[in-house]
Amino acid sequence: MEDAQVDERLYELALRSQAGIDMDGVQEKLQNVKLENIVNAINRLLSSGKLELLQKGNKVLYKGVSAQELETLGGLDVEERLIYKLIENSGNEGIWIRTLKLKSNLPQTVVTRHIKTLEQKNLIKSVKSIKFPTRKVYMLVQFTPSADITGGPWYTDQEMDTDFIDQLANQCYQFIHAYSFPQHKPDSVFSANHTKYPTASQVRSFIIDNRISNVDLATEHIEQLLTMLVYDGKIEKVSPSFDLGMGPGPGGSQGEWMYRAIRISAKDSPLTDIPCGRCPVASRCNDSGDITPATCEYLAKWLSY
Repeated sequence: MEDAQVDERLYELALRSQAGIDMDGVQEKLQNVKLENIVNAINRLLSSGKLELLQKGNKVLYKGVSAQELETLGGLDVEERLIYKLIENSGNEGIWIRTLKLKSNLPQTVVTRHIKTLEQKNLIKSVKSIKFPTRKVYMLVQFTPSADITGGPWYTDQEMDTDFIDQLANQCYQFIHAYSFPQHKPDSVFSANHTKYPTASQVRSFIIDNRISNVDLATEHIEQLLTMLVYDGKIEKVSPSFDLGMGPGPGGSQGEWMYRAIRISAKDSPLTDIPCGRCPVASRCNDSGDITPATCEYLAKWLSY
């Protein structure tokens, strides 16, 4: 078999195996090809960029590089490809330049130079992280940064959008309040077995259907707002009902927590308005980083009461 034929068959094998193929697998598929010829074919394909090496435990795997990716990486040298691959593998979490230096085993100046080259070719982009404001992470241009990097819908330009949070929370509260008390007797309450209180998914549908927010909000984001309202003393959670005869509509989703409004007294205490309870990023608050109790102006204002 000619060298070109061996190269072609080996390349096709490596392309079909998404996880990569090891030498045993190659030899099993190419039984009529000598080991020496297989090794030479692997070296040729590695040199041309059609194959890449993967390490899985103590095994070396060979993975085919698609024609589209070859076109993307065609103008890059070996070191630039290495940096590109490390950035690609970081996904939408991105990778810090110091981590790139450690994983690539290249000097910092070399890594910086290759990053600039990849940015100029519009292959990668830098993104600021809300967790570490002084750091930039790098990811492929087509990736959307994760919520851990950007802060999700509650952040605009790395700043918490408190006005947006308050306005959206108020709309959630108004919707829940409308289903929390009998309309014909607003001063009374529903019976203990009432099962038509709204759920988080129904609150989300209300927000979407009425175009209250231009930001794409998932049910988990609505749950964060509702948790804030719970700690704010404005609503409370009601155990889900498993009544098989219950249909859809407010409170009709089986297995979901329901929410009902609490009658608020005319005179509010500052104790009911602790900012930590209504903060959708409280889980990220710690002793270091961008979000800390020591630097929180809302907590400082609350403590001054």
